[in-house]
This record gives sequence, C-alpha cells and structure tokens, in this order.
Amino acid sequence: MGPRELKEEALHLYAQRRFAECARTYAKLLALEPGDPSLHVRQAEACRRAGERHQAMHAYRTAAELWMRLGNEARARAVLKVALELEPRNQEMARELTRLGPPAALAGPQELFEFPEDLEAPHAWSGSPPPPALPLPSSAELRRLSDNLLAIRAAPGTRWWVVSSRTPLLAYEVDDIERVAAPGEGALEVTLLTDS
Repeated sequence: MGPRELKEEALHLYAQRRFAECARTYAKLLALEPGDPSLHVRQAEACRRAGERHQAMHAYRTAAELWMRLGNEARARAVLKVALELEPRNQEMARELTRLGPPAALAGPQELFEFPEDLEAPHAWSGSPPPPALPLPSSAELRRLSDNLLAIRAAPGTRWWVVSSRTPLLAYEVDDIERVAAPGEGALEVTLLTDS
C-alpha cells in the first residue's frame, strides 16, 4: 500500500473512531515518510484518543523536533503546548517550550494595528472634490486574461504585473504574459491614454 492509500485509510479509521488502528496505520505511513511533522501530529492525536499516552507524547516530541528543524518555531510551540495539555507535569516538554521562548511579536509599529480615534466617528462629507488622480503613462497597457485575472505594465518592454482576484489575492511580476494566459482564453488588450 502506498502513502496515499495509507493516508486515506488512516483518515477513514479516524472518522470511524477506530483510533488504535488509525495510530498503527500512521506508524506504517511514517515508516515511508518519517520527515513529515504533520503525520507525527496526526499519529499523536490518534494515539491520544486510543489512550496510548506514552506513544502520543513520543509522536508530539518528534513532530516538534521536525518543525524546529524546518524552521517553524510557531508550529513547534503549538505542538509542545498540546503535548503539555495531555501531560502537564512533563518537565522535558515544559523545558523545550521554555527554551523556545515567547512567540515573536508582530512586526511593524503599533500604529499599523490601531485605527485613529478621530477617524472612528462618522464625519459629514465636506463637499470638496477628491484630490486628482496621478496620471498614467500614455503607453501603459492593461490585459484582461480571464474573469479574475488582469495584467498591467507601464510601457512596452517593461515587466507585467499580474493580479488575481481569487481568494487569496495574488499579485506577481512576469516577463512573458503569454505564459500566464490560460489556453483557449482570449486576452483583451487595451492601451490606456491620459488626457495630456
């Protein structure tokens, strides 16, 4: 049985609440993919629900170590916290969590996360016109690649910015727009001109 089939079997066993069998299936899967921390977490959860606390703690510890090796301290910290909920007096897990330290602070100044008080209250429209928009270069190009994909560039010979309106929103630069357009979809090309 390959990894895909084993994953499907483990999920099926978990859904049927056959946790001991599920844990054994994850053990087989981990023999094939020992470096996947998410599989260790799933095995730990199956072991925990099967009442195999020692095996669950071992799987959580391994998952945390793998997440650390992959450079993902946040996930390692989360796994250690779950393990400590299962066994609150486990000094080894508590030391590891302490060694990681507190979660990293949010990057950027606090002002970015607070809305100014003077803007929170509704204001009456003053009637003054909005500031004029900056003019676009006369050679700017816009292409609609599909219902939710647009491409724009400042001038011929410059890189394209491709923007997708799907969730999550994506924007990226490309040199060749023809590689982005889906086959069979016509691309509408429009040249934007300014009033100047």
